[in-house]
Amino acid sequence: MKASIKTWMTASLILVSAAVFGQQDCGPKFGTDSVMTVKNEAMFNQYYQQKNYVEVYPYWYYLFNNAPCRSKRITWNGAYIGKKYLKHLKDNDKEQYDVRKDGLIDTIILTYDARIKHWGDAAKVNAKKANDLFKLKPALRDSAMKLFEMSVSELGNATESSTPKYYMQAAIKMHKKKKYSLDSLFMLYFQLQDIIDYNLENSGKKKAKWVGTDTIVTKMMRPYLTCEKIEEFFKPKTDENGSDVALLKKVSNLLDVAKCNKTDYALDIAVKLYGIEPSGEAAIGIAKSYLGKDDKDEAISWYLKGVDELSDSTKMEETYQTLAGLSYKKSKYAEARKYANKALAINPNNGSAHLIIASVYMKGVSACNADGIDGASVYWAAADKALKAKTVDPSIAEQADAIIAQARGRFVSQTDAFFKNFPVAEGGSFVVPCFGVSTIVRFSK
Repeated sequence: MKASIKTWMTASLILVSAAVFGQQDCGPKFGTDSVMTVKNEAMFNQYYQQKNYVEVYPYWYYLFNNAPCRSKRITWNGAYIGKKYLKHLKDNDKEQYDVRKDGLIDTIILTYDARIKHWGDAAKVNAKKANDLFKLKPALRDSAMKLFEMSVSELGNATESSTPKYYMQAAIKMHKKKKYSLDSLFMLYFQLQDIIDYNLENSGKKKAKWVGTDTIVTKMMRPYLTCEKIEEFFKPKTDENGSDVALLKKVSNLLDVAKCNKTDYALDIAVKLYGIEPSGEAAIGIAKSYLGKDDKDEAISWYLKGVDELSDSTKMEETYQTLAGLSYKKSKYAEARKYANKALAINPNNGSAHLIIASVYMKGVSACNADGIDGASVYWAAADKALKAKTVDPSIAEQADAIIAQARGRFVSQTDAFFKNFPVAEGGSFVVPCFGVSTIVRFSK
């Protein structure tokens, strides 16, 4: 039996063989000895339900070799059972592990070919096979990489969420061994990122898995995503192909991920993109580059050019919030409030936008002295807005509490209000004149 397994393994490792397997008849469903199949199946089901993969292994092995089509899980779960059994031997019986390791690994890989043969779906199964082949048989890593490539090329956006993680992990390991070029690594990253981006938008209930995949793949690539390496790698290509929109967009996204917006190269790419294909996203790219260079005036100008052309409401909200923050830093408080309100019109639970408005109120004392208490009513409005900010977004509670404490420390006293003939009693409603917002009168204690 061991010899037959090795023979089948040799054939299975010829890559095209796995791809062309069609669903085939695998003989009698109960094999040649139905009594033995029923007995082994009963024990298999018992131990499998208990998740006792050590005891289940011999019964699974009989079924796999004699009645593989008795049920799908014999081949579908075969690799998992085999790996559990292999780990058990490694942890508990070193002698048996050394003797049986190679044979068990061959059997694990063989289960994938059997699954394809009997049930089809070669492209998806080959991705799983590639992962185990790469990890369990280092001598066949080149073959594993070809299986990964074949699977992803065929499936495209239908690739399963786990595949990009394992494929990128394998590619990085091959790159470290100088068997996979940096050029290929970047191209693979782009290919996988396109698939990830598609599924982040279209995977529905599976989105959480794709978010995890996106995080892991980006984290693995981060050591290679330095500003210097990106420019060194891509500048010759973008200089030569400056009108290639797809290339420019990929480089722009990569620079954004690597936080390279302040570089001259990032600005050059952003300007090229806008010149070829003017859009809100391209204008925002230029704005980010100017912001990275601390040129707030140019940044604001380009943010304003792009914000209303954005199709993504989340990006529009983020842009208005950025404009509000920049305007506040430049002491343009009316504009800061205007842009913060635009962000809130998109998302009323944007705590940071509420905080910006609270801060604007705090700066409005001199402009609001028509309230009869030297503009102190702005502090009531600021406290209200800061409280709202931390209510909708607890993550900014510390910042909000600081503004609330500062505002309360400047509440007018009841005595001062009395001598200034302020007409509203504590707890009453009052409209802050310069901002036109209603608040509740509160006096300092």
